[in-house]
Amino acid sequence: MSENSKVKNHPLINIGGTSILYKEDVLGVFDLDNASTKTDTKRYLSNMERLRRLITVGTDIPKSFVVETDGFKERVYFTTLSSSTIYGRWKRQSKYL
Repeated sequence: MSENSKVKNHPLINIGGTSILYKEDVLGVFDLDNASTKTDTKRYLSNMERLRRLITVGTDIPKSFVVETDGFKERVYFTTLSSSTIYGRWKRQSKYL
């Protein structure tokens, strides 16, 4: 059995707590400390909150946010997981990275 055949390509990713998203719907994962200092990002997050498309995952201080779409509407998830933790989960579960 080759090394690549051992790796499974899971279509889902857990972004914290019980929040699970389809990988194909994830547009990006961003570090909250770095990204939230940009004016455009602040405006985007404020707009998503105004549209009620901002979802908080967990009760601790968020470390990153995930932008997800179902093809019609974008949603933003604030999560207590770091962007590197989410990337690590993605990488372990995907044969494409």
